[in-house]
Amino acid sequence: MIQDGVETITGAVSDGRLFRRSPSVEEAPLQGELMLFDPATSRFFVLNRTMSFVWRRCDGEHTPSGMVREMTEAFEGVDAAAAERDVRGALAELESLGLLAPAP
Repeated sequence: MIQDGVETITGAVSDGRLFRRSPSVEEAPLQGELMLFDPATSRFFVLNRTMSFVWRRCDGEHTPSGMVREMTEAFEGVDAAAAERDVRGALAELESLGLLAPAP
């Protein structure tokens, strides 16, 4: 979900692909969420807990399926199907917003 000014972030992503955060994107904690600033576009984004979880794992080492496994372990009551939808949706949105760096 995106709102202009400050954006709240809630596609198809290849499972073997690795994702990396763009090194130019700045981040700061914000009342239990995470705020990102993209200097290239001068836009702010507020990531909820789920999006923050995925963002932190965009380190060039975690695959989508690894993120799904970790999410089902970290979030009580989240089944694999819901975690997969959330992870893949989050990665697609982060990528579409230009917050991820090109794959290595």
